[in-house]
Amino acid sequence: MVFVSKNVNNQINSSLPKNKSSINAIYISSYIPRKCGIATFTNDLVSAINRLNIGNPAEMIAMTDNGQSYEYTADVKREIKQLVKSDYEKAADYINKSAANIVNLQHEFGLYRVSEGNATCCLSAGAKGPDDSNAIIDEGTYLLDMLRKVTKPIVTTFHTILSNPDNRQIYEMSKLIELSSAVIAMTETSKKTLIRVYGCPLEKVKVICHGVPDFLYNESKKYQKKLGIIKADPMILAAGLLGPGKGLEYTINAMPSIVKAAPNAKLFIVGQTHPVIIKNEGEVYREKLIQLIAKNKVTDNVVFVNRYLAGGDLFDYFQAADFFVTPYSNMQQSASGTLAWALGAGKICVSTPYQYAREMLADGAGILVRQKSSVAISRSIINAFNDPKLKESIHKKAYSRGHKSIWSNVAAQYAELFGQCIEQNSIK
Repeated sequence: MVFVSKNVNNQINSSLPKNKSSINAIYISSYIPRKCGIATFTNDLVSAINRLNIGNPAEMIAMTDNGQSYEYTADVKREIKQLVKSDYEKAADYINKSAANIVNLQHEFGLYRVSEGNATCCLSAGAKGPDDSNAIIDEGTYLLDMLRKVTKPIVTTFHTILSNPDNRQIYEMSKLIELSSAVIAMTETSKKTLIRVYGCPLEKVKVICHGVPDFLYNESKKYQKKLGIIKADPMILAAGLLGPGKGLEYTINAMPSIVKAAPNAKLFIVGQTHPVIIKNEGEVYREKLIQLIAKNKVTDNVVFVNRYLAGGDLFDYFQAADFFVTPYSNMQQSASGTLAWALGAGKICVSTPYQYAREMLADGAGILVRQKSSVAISRSIINAFNDPKLKESIHKKAYSRGHKSIWSNVAAQYAELFGQCIEQNSIK
């Protein structure tokens, strides 16, 4: 479910290509009901663009991870099973024979077929598959072969743009750039990386921020009541698929100091463990966190919401929170949907300085803390909690920055770019 502002229909007039009544788009991505950040992003994006592009609903080609099956919605016209080469070939044929005039590829490392013997599943943004320095340079072989056959213009959205990639990643990214009419980065920093590291032509790349729902400002108490949350002052939120690299152990270790300063403080860890991690390791990471909570004697101050939330359910938790934490360990992470949501909701974001956070939380829109430092996390939260002026200043700056990226605005930018690519392709 996407939350869209009321005046979106007026935006499409300047977004659609001239002399054309509509955009006919096909999207290639993981897709709901798959429990994957890219799937959720694509559903939100497609829903918002469909609201603008009335009468021409998008078509989906859904990526299915190895060994899984999903009951896809009716907008999914074809399914590509990650390891089945013929599915990629059939998808290219379908695109070429369709009425589509634009293709949008949502790219994340590990989402598509990789080198023989080195297949990986979709992980969260910024994560990489198994390290294999001896792998042959054909990363994304099935995907690249498919795109080479596609005759429609392609716009690629990059969810991970690594500043220190290996040779396989450089090869895949550079080929995707070559095969695309345009590419999308989510920050100015990522745009510079595409140009500097991957040789992307300046005129090919456009920055379109990660979309967010149309959150209300300063409604945390109302939504805490709606969720039945009692005495959470402050309410600290961590959300998303759970797994090592999230750094939640450092937030849990910060809780004794936070609780000492604010006895009613509560940390909500919202989200199930990543399906790939459950398959490979079970709930080892969550169990370690539970043990750490007991060791720190903060059992009454930490709450797990151990299920996959999306749409309105997740929206409510972001509205209810006072603080949001992303103490991630991967400093190359170039996008974070949850941090984008927290900014859009005007929350006080406390984060390690990974690439996306450095840009989005600059100029007082949030608080950056050093890696692996529970002390820095606790001090930042306590200082902001006890300083009403500082707290209000961060709230306003976060909301102002994040609210610019509500889905209706992001959809209009995508539509404008699609229109430009369609026009360029028509005059070739």
